[in-house]
Amino acid sequence: MFTGIIIIEMIKCFTAIDFETAKGSHWSICQVGLIRVENEEVVKQLDFLVQPPDNYYWDKLIDFHGITPEDTANTPTFDIIWPYI
Repeated sequence: MFTGIIIIEMIKCFTAIDFETAKGSHWSICQVGLIRVENEEVVKQLDFLVQPPDNYYWDKLIDFHGITPEDTANTPTFDIIWPYI
């Protein structure tokens, strides 16, 4: 029978990434944000608006994240953003 204490070490370095989509499909990215944490401190943040294919959005997702076709009308597509990520 185990009676010891389990110690969980906190992950001190990681990158968190968040995507918003225009149509609910993984290929309809309209925003991507990244945060890099090193030694438990945020050291870098990136945030890009991305023009989804045809710059078309589902209304229910505009209501959810607030990003509109007007916001991304003149932004780069994901293939242009990818090298920066």
